[in-house]
Amino acid sequence: METRSQEFVYIMVSKTNTLLGMTIRRVLGVSYNHCSIALDDSLETIYSVGRKELWNMFIAGFVVESKSSGFFAVHKESDIILLRIPVSYKKKQRLRQVILDYQKTTCKYNLLGLVYCYRGIQKDRENRLFCSQFVAEVLKQSEIDVLDKPSSLVRPHDFLNVPYAEAIYIGKIGQYQSA
Repeated sequence: METRSQEFVYIMVSKTNTLLGMTIRRVLGVSYNHCSIALDDSLETIYSVGRKELWNMFIAGFVVESKSSGFFAVHKESDIILLRIPVSYKKKQRLRQVILDYQKTTCKYNLLGLVYCYRGIQKDRENRLFCSQFVAEVLKQSEIDVLDKPSSLVRPHDFLNVPYAEAIYIGKIGQYQSA
């Protein structure tokens, strides 16, 4: 019988110096305002819900980001914490499929959901997610249990409290090098 090596998924929590990012940090009193998920530590393919156009926060939805192109290439000084979470091979393959399924949808940014989340009101809106809600939801649908709260109430900094998540990098995204 074939044994597979340990698999991992990566959650990137970031501090972006955009108007929305600064507002979220100020209102919530937290250091990080955005999060994304990756299937490998290169950060060349990062999935999230965020702005689709670099200079327009109102055109937003499912995005494929990268540390070296698009938003993060322009905002190289963004602070990040990269978390590594161990998962089984089967769950990682399921996560890959869940993300691909979201990529095929017309998922839009859930700006109103941020208000509900801030007020502690659980409110799911069809085909609308904000970044941390997206990450929590794809993990949940993949049966990767990391948080004990509804996805619509998850904030980026909640991932920093996952006990078995290992912080493998803390620093500027522009200086990050995979192992």
